[in-house]
Amino acid sequence: MRRQLSTAAIVIALAATATACNSDGVDAKPDNSASQGAVAADPGKGGGADKGSAGQGGADKGGAAQGGADKGSAGQGGSQVVGNTVTIKAKNGAQIAVTLKNFADPAQSDNKFMKPSAGKRWVAAQLEIVNTGTEVYDDSPANGVKVTDEQGQAYTHSIGSTTAGANMPATVKLSGGQKALGYVVVSMPESAKVKAISFTPDSGFAKESAEWTVKK
Repeated sequence: MRRQLSTAAIVIALAATATACNSDGVDAKPDNSASQGAVAADPGKGGGADKGSAGQGGADKGGAAQGGADKGSAGQGGSQVVGNTVTIKAKNGAQIAVTLKNFADPAQSDNKFMKPSAGKRWVAAQLEIVNTGTEVYDDSPANGVKVTDEQGQAYTHSIGSTTAGANMPATVKLSGGQKALGYVVVSMPESAKVKAISFTPDSGFAKESAEWTVKK
């Protein structure tokens, strides 16, 4: 009986020692606990990922919105080429027919004191905008122009004027039947190859856009 009690006392003493080691984080058990904690975290992460996936479902919803953009593109007749006209609408419902009349690449500056930065070149898109609806079209057209290269990088309006022709007015306010014509200058790297030119009303914030592909 005494021998059994002695054995029990030894077991209790060993258990107490193990507990002390665990509290110090010296024993291997804390690592196991950490591992278990990591495993417990994984389901949480997984849950987060699932939630994220649900968010991706939201992204799919965004994709549906992109589908809406596709619908807009379909309404615009898809990507056009230089010389083609695309009819789109501004946010207030103003309907405009936009034609890419010409595209200069490179575009030469008409001012010796204002030229592209080192390693850059200017290109210039000549747009004609005609208000074909009844709502007034009020906009700053240059802000809605983008030139995209073959890598998908987009470049926007730069201050400058070219020998190609007169610039698009900084602001236009067109009633039904009125039109505006002019070049929009864009700066981009000398090595970049132009793929497309796009125009979006309301300084680029309208839902509908027009796009033209540049032939290689």
